[in-house]
Amino acid sequence: MPWPRVLRSRGCYSLILARFLSDPVIYFVIFWLPAYLQKERGFDLAAVGKYAWVPYVFGDIGYVLGGWMSGRLMRAGWSLPKARKAAMTAGACLMPAAILAPLAPSAPFAVAAMCLVVFGHAVWVAILLTLPTDLFHGGEVGTATGFSGAGGAVGGILANLATGYVVSNFSYLPVFVVAGLMHPLSLVLVYVLLPDRYFSRQPGDREPATT
Repeated sequence: MPWPRVLRSRGCYSLILARFLSDPVIYFVIFWLPAYLQKERGFDLAAVGKYAWVPYVFGDIGYVLGGWMSGRLMRAGWSLPKARKAAMTAGACLMPAAILAPLAPSAPFAVAAMCLVVFGHAVWVAILLTLPTDLFHGGEVGTATGFSGAGGAVGGILANLATGYVVSNFSYLPVFVVAGLMHPLSLVLVYVLLPDRYFSRQPGDREPATT
């Protein structure tokens, strides 16, 4: 399939949208969490170094658990699309914990909320990064993955600029609220744009539709 056709396919632009909305959340954690802990929670540089790494340990666990959960459901008799979506749903349901971080009464509770966020994103993205192999043939997977990754990168750039503006002129609270809602919104798009039939690929099949 030529790359323009891959780009126009429902599977590809659905993945682009999903990553455009959800990837910026982990970029926010990576680039802004240390500054948030310093500015809003009174951490000095030593304290940031001591505690800011903790959420990523939960992320490591989430990456493994997301893939395991999907495989376990399929071994239990679930269809591939239902197993994939169930694991993504589990991850997305944890993401509103981001809204609790700026409202938490103490720094440890804020860090704990961010642990849930990173864990939930890891479960989510472990499956999201697998979907190109479920939706496309071998020669098309790399192209679809590249386009979806570009969507996530563009979303991250725009979100980073917006975060700087909002934090400078308002507070961190609106950013955390938006971060908590992006994965559930992406999940809705996945359910709407990628019905189960798009996962039912057989050798030699083409993309079911391009619109």
